[in-house]
Amino acid sequence: MDRRINKIDKFKTNLWYLAFWPAYILSFVLLEKFTEGRHPHLVHCFIDDLIPFNQWFVIPYLTWHVLIAVVLFYTLINETENFRKLSRYFILTFTVTTIIYLIYPTYLELRPETYDRIFLLSDIVDMVYAVDTSDNVCPSLHIIGMAGMFMWSWDTRGKDGTLWKVGMIIATILIVISTLFMKQHSVVDVVAAIPIAFIGWLLCFRGKEMEDISEGI
Repeated sequence: MDRRINKIDKFKTNLWYLAFWPAYILSFVLLEKFTEGRHPHLVHCFIDDLIPFNQWFVIPYLTWHVLIAVVLFYTLINETENFRKLSRYFILTFTVTTIIYLIYPTYLELRPETYDRIFLLSDIVDMVYAVDTSDNVCPSLHIIGMAGMFMWSWDTRGKDGTLWKVGMIIATILIVISTLFMKQHSVVDVVAAIPIAFIGWLLCFRGKEMEDISEGI
């Protein structure tokens, strides 16, 4: 009975981690408004010009959002401590990245002005371009978020078999390159995301100090 009550208490406590997401979305919207009157820095490298635009990659690009929701829900229900680790990773890395956007605003000029339209698919691309602007792009949150989910899956679910590992590898590759083929990010954004993701992994998935702190929450 005590074990069941303890499990319910932990579940209720973990729900507080989810409060980060509406707060983050609100802060990002406000950040977009705040940076409108500033002079952002253009992000570009020669490799960007070698990568063609391909609207089919809007599918894995949007899958990123669904995957975050699915993984968080799964870990919330089934893996209490792993939910905390992944949530702390998102909170830490996304907050740091938002601060970087605030201090060093960036933008892209990679989106095609015209392209051959495919029924429905092109409408989805237009919707993404309208909602997800070319401002505040470096480092890439898509890459940071996907790196966190990949590291979670490898650490906590990798033992379940090769199929799971292969599936996450494929999803990671597709989502990462989708940011480039959709012209939503520069290669510079991808590279800049790597050290933030690595530090987040060290602190949230491997850091003993972070585990000790979480026990007191």
